[in-house]
Amino acid sequence: MEDHTQMSWKEDTIIGQLTNSIENASMAVGQALTNPSEQFIHQAHEMLERADRAVENALKNQGQSDPISSLQDQLNQQKEKLNRLH
Repeated sequence: MEDHTQMSWKEDTIIGQLTNSIENASMAVGQALTNPSEQFIHQAHEMLERADRAVENALKNQGQSDPISSLQDQLNQQKEKLNRLH
């Protein structure tokens, strides 16, 4: 039987890492929107891809949950913002 405190710690770590990844992507998208140079747009795409992988890992390791769904929605909003540049 797995210790519940251990599971809670793992869940917090997964959500924390996912949150950081999405925040980094959001900052990169904001920078690309402010200064739509090739470099910043490329960096934003890379950060969004990393955040996508973080969402996939979180879903694989923890399953669908409200915090993950909420963060996934935030990520999708950032993708839409960046897509409006093109």
